[in-house]
Amino acid sequence: MQRFIKGDGLLNWWGGGSSAQCRLLYLPPYSPDLNKIEKCWSWLKARIRHCIEQFDSLHDAMDSVLKAAS
Repeated sequence: MQRFIKGDGLLNWWGGGSSAQCRLLYLPPYSPDLNKIEKCWSWLKARIRHCIEQFDSLHDAMDSVLKAAS
């Protein structure tokens, strides 16, 4: 599991002075373009919106899209 830490706690723990071997990169608080699951949800919601007109209920449309995705 990846965790993003705010503040300087990690930098102080890491000893991140100018001699550090690694550079810490901070992500903005909300960055859907960097989060792969956001792209999956976007695709799934678009497919459901497209298919909903062909079905009697939202449940049937979601069922169809999930079967097609797996």
